[in-house]
Amino acid sequence: MENRKLHYKMYKSGKTWVVAGICTISFGLAVLNNNVQASANESAEHVQNVGSNSVTVDGTSSNVKSGDNNDNQGEGTTQSGASISSSGAVQQSSSASTSSSAQQSVGSSSVTVAQQSSSSNSATNAEVNSNDPKYDFNYAPTFNPKFEQNFHYNNPQGYSNDIQSIVPKYDANGKVQYWEVYYLGTQYPNNYNYSSHWYGLKTTDFVNFTPISNPDNPTSKDNVAIPDAAYKDAQGNSVEVADSNKNGIPWEYVATGTVISNNAINNKPLFTKDEWGNPIDSDAELSYFSTFGNAGNQKGIYLAYKNKNSQFHPYSSNEVVSSSIVGTQPSTDFRDPYINTNGHQLIMYVAGGLNHKMFTLTSTDGINWSHNANDDIQLDGLVETPNIQTISGQTVMIYSAQPSIQNKQGFTKYVTGYFDKNGIFKRTGPITNLDDGSDFYAGNYVKIDNDTVANVGWLGDWIYTPSIWNESTFPGILHAGSFTMSRALQYNGKEITSIPIEPGQTKLDSKTKVKSTKNVVKVPSSKKVEITYEAGTNKKIYLVRNVHNSITITFANNKMTVARKEDKNVVNGMNLTTSTSLNGVKIKRVVLYVDNSSVEIYLPQIKKMFTLEDIPNEHANQAYSLKTDKAGNVNVYSFTGSVDNNYVNGLYSSIQNRFNKMKSRFGSEASQLSSVYYANRNLKNAMSYINKAKNLNGDSTANVYLAMANYYLSNANYWNDESSKLKVDASSVADRYVARLGKAKSSYNKATKELSAAKRKMNKKHSRANVNAYNKALTAFRASQKTYAAFVNDVYKQSSLALKDTKRKAASAKRKVSSDNVQLSKLKKAMKKHHSKKQAKKLAAQYKKLTKQAKANKNAYSKLISKEKAIVRYSKEISTINRDNKALKTAKSKVSKAKSAVKKHNTRKNKAAYAKLAKKVNNLTKSIKNAESYISKNSATFR
Repeated sequence: MENRKLHYKMYKSGKTWVVAGICTISFGLAVLNNNVQASANESAEHVQNVGSNSVTVDGTSSNVKSGDNNDNQGEGTTQSGASISSSGAVQQSSSASTSSSAQQSVGSSSVTVAQQSSSSNSATNAEVNSNDPKYDFNYAPTFNPKFEQNFHYNNPQGYSNDIQSIVPKYDANGKVQYWEVYYLGTQYPNNYNYSSHWYGLKTTDFVNFTPISNPDNPTSKDNVAIPDAAYKDAQGNSVEVADSNKNGIPWEYVATGTVISNNAINNKPLFTKDEWGNPIDSDAELSYFSTFGNAGNQKGIYLAYKNKNSQFHPYSSNEVVSSSIVGTQPSTDFRDPYINTNGHQLIMYVAGGLNHKMFTLTSTDGINWSHNANDDIQLDGLVETPNIQTISGQTVMIYSAQPSIQNKQGFTKYVTGYFDKNGIFKRTGPITNLDDGSDFYAGNYVKIDNDTVANVGWLGDWIYTPSIWNESTFPGILHAGSFTMSRALQYNGKEITSIPIEPGQTKLDSKTKVKSTKNVVKVPSSKKVEITYEAGTNKKIYLVRNVHNSITITFANNKMTVARKEDKNVVNGMNLTTSTSLNGVKIKRVVLYVDNSSVEIYLPQIKKMFTLEDIPNEHANQAYSLKTDKAGNVNVYSFTGSVDNNYVNGLYSSIQNRFNKMKSRFGSEASQLSSVYYANRNLKNAMSYINKAKNLNGDSTANVYLAMANYYLSNANYWNDESSKLKVDASSVADRYVARLGKAKSSYNKATKELSAAKRKMNKKHSRANVNAYNKALTAFRASQKTYAAFVNDVYKQSSLALKDTKRKAASAKRKVSSDNVQLSKLKKAMKKHHSKKQAKKLAAQYKKLTKQAKANKNAYSKLISKEKAIVRYSKEISTINRDNKALKTAKSKVSKAKSAVKKHNTRKNKAAYAKLAKKVNNLTKSIKNAESYISKNSATFR
């Protein structure tokens, strides 16, 4: 179990657990067999030396790359006399003592697993080599820009992963000035281990992120929110711990946690002083976070506090919650706490990792916690980073998960549920992916309003991202880590949907009409690409950088399948294929957000995002070649200025004016056009968010609303484009009405069947439920009948207009045919006369050309005559339906009366009258069915 724990934590911290496992066990045995003595008062820290990725066990060298995944980490480590070999190893004699300041020899690509003092930030007297790379805190590879993004946030130095908390900061009037964003970062991966501290940012729009305290120097320790004391300069001074943090740092490296306010319960402070008597502000930020030792062993949950404009300080010298509170579990995983409150107590949800659950703890004072196993939330796989939000009345737990420790393909998932009477989350719904891409992980969330949550995630994955974090894989590069695009999350009654918060205004760079894969569109980095199709049929999109790096997006069988190929540099490659459901929607519009190291695929029709990390394998900002196998339009946009109030209002006016012109162009048909409907609906949504932003003057939340308005305006513009493609000639309009008539007829038939079924059920059992169901079916039937009848009338009117238009075109075509015949006759006569050879050849060419033209005009005329006859027949059948439906209604009424008369007086006269009327009803019904069959089979009459 301990080995499994070590395995998992090594991967979680981004290090090579193979190296760590071998080094830790081998070194212990080496010390034991060489009788290295240490006095009782010496520190428990150890000297460890790791060379250039080389581990020697009992004289046998084995090269291990950082990021490799080896399930046999214990092999070869139990042999006596095992030792660690390093090109720059510190030699130890049998009488050597262990220094309280860990000494290390670090090669250019090594992974180091030594442990620094956890309680002191002061300088030591240990002799150190100032030229050792671990003391180069401006180490060039940790700034290498090859993988840096253009419109995504980049970690300023080294690596980054999980997003920790998003904390709104209010002014005196209760308006949001900005949000603080904390995330796990490792500025110095050439030193110790990964994810060692919390880094702090500020944002007012979820697009631009600035360092929390010292924006002029992003790598300053002023921007480190929760430090790891292990990083020290050559003089032994901490490079991450603030000067004001004087009571020592009890934890080693920091992992995931959460931030709450000190006055979270009843607006009263939970804490007023720390263990050392330092005051804690009533509105201080409190952070509960899990920790690990520098050797990868899991520690407990610590508490730290942050007064105004300060680094987080430890509340105490010990952890405040340990895994012992949940008793013996299959796994020791106990981490990533998330905390909310029910008004009178704190509720902590702790990730159980390989226990496949979230533990639930409660406390009234923030120190003394209790656990009730009945409140734990059962889930699947290896679970991490819980978070709970309520969106449009639906409470959800969002978390990160991987299938197992062997399969680290992670996804962000959620389950629906509710808060019980104690404010504790209870799961009710199935597990669902929030983002079906493989590289949206360990994100965080903050409430914007009752219907919207802002979200940003880590753009990466534990399968291959640790391989990218490896200078031996990419020589000279120890810098990778960015956020996903921010997004606004909403709940539509069935699932969470996403709205991308775009990084700026969009400017159209190019517009290309493509017909097949022969048409190639160049897509540089830092672009938005919009692909629109005329039909929602199966299709493929290809994004190709080179033979080693490509993305194929396939739409088929109600799925979007994304296959990424990257097999040039990354250890074990980044080849991966994943799919997402299309919810039964035929996709006609695909948006790609293309940056240097990522492609985010967005489907506006179902509001789904699919996030994909895709690093350049040759040079930064490698362009893609885009191809698609179906006809469509490819628009490429650049991002320019900010999405501010002036821009959004100007864009709204422009799109609204265009919409009004479109509406006027279609006249009365506008109310029947789906493109006009959707354009209008998106314009209304945009105006709603514009007004919300207007009412929040001076509140940063307005920027989120403006971003959402910008999204809806983009949709409205798309639907305006769809409207502009529609023709308004009489035949085109009639054809669209025929299509609507077909849909209305289908709805009418369905309602008729449902009414009959409800009637049979009611007659069988006359219960209140069955009567209500019948009345409901009857209402639906009458509505569909009315709609169908209305469309019959509309099609009759439009067919009359189309017939008139067709007759006019046929007359014009007939005149052309007559003119062609006259010209041909003249040319024929002219050709009979004697001409020079040159003149004869010229006349022959003219005759041939005119003959071809005459034939085309004659065919066009013939088609128009055929169309005219078809429209006449179609109009006749429509007229039959219209006329006979009215007659049938009257006849049915008379039949009902005649039937009643027969029941009262069963005379020959009454029976004859009833039979005659029944026959009329049957004839009318048959006539209507025949007419409906004709119009159904000839729906293409007006095309």
